[in-house]
Formats: sequence, C-alpha cells, structure tokens
Amino acid sequence: MVEVSFLQLQPWALTPEAPRVDRQGARQERDIYQQHFRYKRVARLPVDCPPWVLGQELGWLVRSPVSIEVGPVGDLEFAVPAGEDLRGVGRKIDRSEMWSRGEAWIATRDTDWMRFYDYGRDDAWESMFLPNGSGTVEWRLGWAARIPDRYFLMVMGMGIPGLDVPLGVIAAKTVNSMAERGGFSIAIQPTRRLSLRRGDPVARLVLLHADSLRSSTTAKRDSDAR
Repeated sequence: MVEVSFLQLQPWALTPEAPRVDRQGARQERDIYQQHFRYKRVARLPVDCPPWVLGQELGWLVRSPVSIEVGPVGDLEFAVPAGEDLRGVGRKIDRSEMWSRGEAWIATRDTDWMRFYDYGRDDAWESMFLPNGSGTVEWRLGWAARIPDRYFLMVMGMGIPGLDVPLGVIAAKTVNSMAERGGFSIAIQPTRRLSLRRGDPVARLVLLHADSLRSSTTAKRDSDAR
C-alpha cells in the first residue's frame, strides 16, 4: 500500500480528509419511500454503482481553513523602471495594492480580503494569500504533505460556481519540500464574490503514479481486433 501523510504546521490548519459516501443513509432513505409513501421511489441508488462510489471517494478534500468572502482580483503585472517611484506607477495604473513577486510587481484592486488573513510564523507575519498573476491567487493552507518518490499530486477543482481551481500536477520532490517552505498551497481564481466557511471543501487532491503521465493511446478499428 502506498502511504501518503499530511502534517499540520499551523494550529489553524485543516489537513485534507478522504471523502466518504454515506451508503447507509442513502439506502435508509430509499427504504423509507418504499415502505411509507404511495408514489415516491428511488429506482436506482448511485451508492450501488461502484464506479460512481470510487469517483466520489477518490483522493482527499482540501478544506478552507478560514471563513472568508473572496472576490475577483483584477490584477496587473508591471515593472518599476529605474528612477521611478512605485507609488507613482501605482497612480498611473489606478491601483493602490501592490505586491512584489520576484523582479516584477502585481497590482490588484478590491482585494482587502487578501490582506486580512496574515498569520504568525517564525516570529513574523505572513500573508495567507498572494497574487499569482492572470487573476489567480496562491492560497497558503498551513499544512504539508509527503508522498513517495515517482508519484505526483494532482490538484483539481470541486466545480464550485465562482471559484476556479487551475488543474495542476506536482512532483513528489516539490510536494515533500514544501514543509520547509511554509507548507502546501493551491492556486485559486475567484470569478465573483463568494463566501466560504471554515471547513468547506475547495479542491481535491489525487495521487498519480509516474506511469500515468507516460501513458500512450493506440487506436484500433474493430476489424483489426478480430
């Protein structure tokens, strides 16, 4: 069996959990309709379909560690030429929130929610949210993961209206090194104002083997197989 572990680095963090389908509850509801109602029936339960159950219970759920209202970032990426003032550039592009990302800067608007969740780490304050550019935000989650070599973690969204999670695949070396760099993070892209409660699932993690990234497809006609 392949072992995957999650380590809580911050006291407020919520480590990922494996989703579980409530088979018993679904079957009890089906039986109630059959025993006590004249017309209402459940013709076929999804929980009795193994492929559906496997899909629902695949991987681990990433949960929001805070209650928050997020919104679109409206960012611009820019440089500050030598001799020019950062605030002066900000006034020219009509942005007041500016974030240093490497050699460039990202300016945002309507992102007070990103500034409101700084947390303590190593006797300093760190931002839970950082702009990534192209409307995306890095969300630091306060926990770390460890997976075996030659495996990858795929990050995927939950289909939440207003909250896009770009699909990403992270190699074991990168995943395992995140513990020394503050923990795991995901990218999100809010497309409208959206409220999240602490504990709400926001993304899913799926473990992939290296062979799954090297697979190839061979197309054959039915006549060729005979």
